[in-house]
Amino acid sequence: MPKNKIKWTLALVLLFLTFLALGQTIPDFSSINVSQLSDNQIEQLLKQASASGYSQEDLLQLAKSQGVSVDDIAKLGSRIGEVKSKRMAAALQSPINDSRLRKTYRDSLSITSSIESDIFGLNIFKNSSFLSFQSNLNVPTPENYILGPGDELFIDIYGQSESYYQAEINPDGNILLENVGPISVSGLSIKEAKSRIKSKLGNTYSDLNSRESSTFLSLTVGQLRTIRVSIVGSVQIPGTFTMSSLGSVFNALYTAGGITENGTLREIKIYRNSKLISVVDIYDFIVNGNSEKNITLQNDDVIIVGPYTNRVTLTGAVKIPGRFELKPDETLKTLIDYAGGFSDAAYSKTIKVSRIVDGERVIANVHTDQFEVFNPRPGDIFEVEEVLDRYKNRIVVKGAVFRPGDFSITEETTVKSIIEESEGIRPEAFLNRAYIIRTAQDLSTETISFDLGKLLNGELADIKLQREDVLNILSGNDLKSERYVEISGEVNNPGIYPYSEGMSLQDVILFAGGFNESATGKRIEVTRRVTDEKEDNFDLSELIVKDANLDFLNQQDEDPLLLRPFDNILIRRNPNFHIQEFVSIEGQVVYPGRYAIKNQGERISDLIERSGGLNDYAFIEGATLIRRTEFFEEETDIEQQIDDLVQLQQRLQLEPEALTESEYLLINRIEENLLRLEERNENNQSLSSFAKRERLKEILEKNSLLGNNQFKQAEAIGIKLSEILRNPSSNVDLVLEEGDVLIIPKKTETLRLRGKLLYPTTVRFEEGKSLKHYINSAGGFDNRAKRNGTYVVYANGEVARTKRFLWFKFYPKAARGAEIIVPSKPLKIPLRIQDVVAVTSGLATLALVVSQIANNNN
Repeated sequence: MPKNKIKWTLALVLLFLTFLALGQTIPDFSSINVSQLSDNQIEQLLKQASASGYSQEDLLQLAKSQGVSVDDIAKLGSRIGEVKSKRMAAALQSPINDSRLRKTYRDSLSITSSIESDIFGLNIFKNSSFLSFQSNLNVPTPENYILGPGDELFIDIYGQSESYYQAEINPDGNILLENVGPISVSGLSIKEAKSRIKSKLGNTYSDLNSRESSTFLSLTVGQLRTIRVSIVGSVQIPGTFTMSSLGSVFNALYTAGGITENGTLREIKIYRNSKLISVVDIYDFIVNGNSEKNITLQNDDVIIVGPYTNRVTLTGAVKIPGRFELKPDETLKTLIDYAGGFSDAAYSKTIKVSRIVDGERVIANVHTDQFEVFNPRPGDIFEVEEVLDRYKNRIVVKGAVFRPGDFSITEETTVKSIIEESEGIRPEAFLNRAYIIRTAQDLSTETISFDLGKLLNGELADIKLQREDVLNILSGNDLKSERYVEISGEVNNPGIYPYSEGMSLQDVILFAGGFNESATGKRIEVTRRVTDEKEDNFDLSELIVKDANLDFLNQQDEDPLLLRPFDNILIRRNPNFHIQEFVSIEGQVVYPGRYAIKNQGERISDLIERSGGLNDYAFIEGATLIRRTEFFEEETDIEQQIDDLVQLQQRLQLEPEALTESEYLLINRIEENLLRLEERNENNQSLSSFAKRERLKEILEKNSLLGNNQFKQAEAIGIKLSEILRNPSSNVDLVLEEGDVLIIPKKTETLRLRGKLLYPTTVRFEEGKSLKHYINSAGGFDNRAKRNGTYVVYANGEVARTKRFLWFKFYPKAARGAEIIVPSKPLKIPLRIQDVVAVTSGLATLALVVSQIANNNN
């Protein structure tokens, strides 16, 4: 008995766990804003529904059961339909209007391959090539075109008499014209058929055949007949193909997918009535553009592509390396011509050939005078080498000369002569030392150093140069690091500036465009590198502080602070400089609107007093303060300056014809300042702003598909205005911040009910009534309502939720202007029949296993 209890306990536990696994939650449709869903999100939603066994209709029913409005359900259905329509758009085809144009049909098997062959000319008939040899039917019909059964003819009579005939040549070779009778045209050319038809119609149109006829005849071939052509041998898809009667040999090869690697490109044979009528050489078309052999095919023609006979390989410095098929009488010169000739770096005096002789490979050299008589054999591999990467008569001059580079050498070239040839040394050249790097015969190098100044003055003997010598003339600037100073802080153009001797602090501030409007001349800090070599000196830098006023740039500094290389200057911000900050008050006050913050301690009560106080309709309990959150994209000082300058520029340009000279100059200065500020705005983003943006990006990427991806840049703060007015400057009287909006609503006598209620509505507020009373006014809770999650949002923005103790629920108090919200329970995916069957089968199997184990233990 205990064993049976254990067995059924295990079965019940597994059943419970299985039902938990199947009861997966799906997104709550009531939180979806249908109008903001993208096509990708709709696609993912459909995929999720399909994976859970839901159809489009099931999705809409689920949305309806979750309380989604009829309009939103209609929008969701429409959006799903749009996405499905876009899937099918590629398959739609527009109708073709009837016309006399010949209808095209597919005459290629679309044999594509991403592998390009190195055999010259092999890819030309493959569909992967950019060349297309599909039949072009809508071209003028050649006059020598022979008519046959299946051809469609258009006969137009125009002039004094007008008429129109359309007929197809029947299997007997005749066309049948109304009131004329049959006319035999099969086997005739277009010109001959026109003459015969004209003669027949002359009985109907008397002046058609007269010398001074005013009636004329036009014969046009419409839809062409088809022919059957057999293609055998080394092609991708050998067989018999149906083609247009205008099809040529090239069209046929293209239809068969092209020639295989074992097929010949030089001797393609065409048989007609068991007789050889043409031999096509593809190389003649590729190299010379000769398509004379590309004849028009006729019914039952046979094309034979045999195997190649003589194929050789050409590699190295040619324009088109690869494998080539040669005829017996073609030479190495012909092979080079097929390859487009030698490349620019080719060594063309000798070509190496690797040839099979008596079962082994041998290497030989073919010289220039042998190219036209040397006959390649099957399997030969020719290699064209590149010229040596070395110079025969070069020397190199580097460094502080006006024209450094490569120069040719003669027997008389010396250091002096090559310096003169390079236009002489530059002023910053280091004359105390220069050196020559010389390459020996064994490619080792040696360094020859000398006093360049003495050599140029004649105090030292001139040095004769050799091939591949490298003359290095040093620059004095290369022997020391580049010197600069840096200025940052409250200047118009902060950055790095080159250092020069005698540069003062005043000079650098002027180079930086002077102080900006927020700068102070007090405590200008200059940080200087420590150059003291004492071992007991642990200072990182030397600090120099300069006190001055903003007007000292316009005066002569009697005690200028001379700068040193790598000094760093920091201009401080004026602690008393503040950009105006504004707040707004809206609603039931005497003077609503925008107000500037007077001081850092101004509070809500001060703002109400400045706005004239509350009027008689003010709803004090519903007062709300809207304040920016950390997600608010605050405008920087630079962006504010840009906005101000843009507005000033637009105002000046309202009447361009009335501008004075000074105003023109002002506009030019504004444009320059805008360019400078925009560049600074791009390059000087604060670290905190960057970190905030990156964090927001991370949160957005991790958020779910159907979640709320909109972060609020402002939020409501619940305030108690009645207490603020009673106790100004107390803790509840908040200090104002930039961008605050104080809203004093009008008195209201209603409250709203939203969420999972039978009839969400707005009802009249009754003093002393409980929250349960108002829920009953809306019909009570819905069957999917989460009762213990009910909460109230009061008019001032505060929120109160339902509390629970043991089995009792304590609902929050209702108030004027409040909103009662009842959330919904999460939706569970119902079990499907197949899921129940699978679970039942699994449990039955488990029960048998447990029973067997129990019996074995007995």
